[in-house]
Amino acid sequence: MLQRIEALVGIPYDPRRMDCADLAMLVQQQVFGRPVQLAGRRPRPLDSAAQAREIAAMSAQLADLMLHPQDGDAVLMREVGAAEAGHIGTYFFINYTPYVLHVAAWMQGGSTLHRLQELSGLGLTVEGYYRWK
Repeated sequence: MLQRIEALVGIPYDPRRMDCADLAMLVQQQVFGRPVQLAGRRPRPLDSAAQAREIAAMSAQLADLMLHPQDGDAVLMREVGAAEAGHIGTYFFINYTPYVLHVAAWMQGGSTLHRLQELSGLGLTVEGYYRWK
């Protein structure tokens, strides 16, 4: 599985074709073989408040809140200054360390695996972990 995850690192952010939701869906399809649809309408809203509203409206239909995440669970995050969570990544436990694979406009080099403990230093707060339905 690590080889499939590493193949998804470095994908450039594109607000119209590869945002954090697109990457989360791609991970589910390519790593886990699950078809997942997130806020499928395009173009998706570009501002974080509108993204957060769409996520909140769809979250109960798409996933269940988990206390103990497992590989492939969604990680919902709030960016610094945002009132609500509007960023999503995918949880992985690799070599005894929890990671999140995600992409955002501010990330240099495209999609990245960040250690869960590094997220706060990037201005991200984990709001919850969700298991896809």
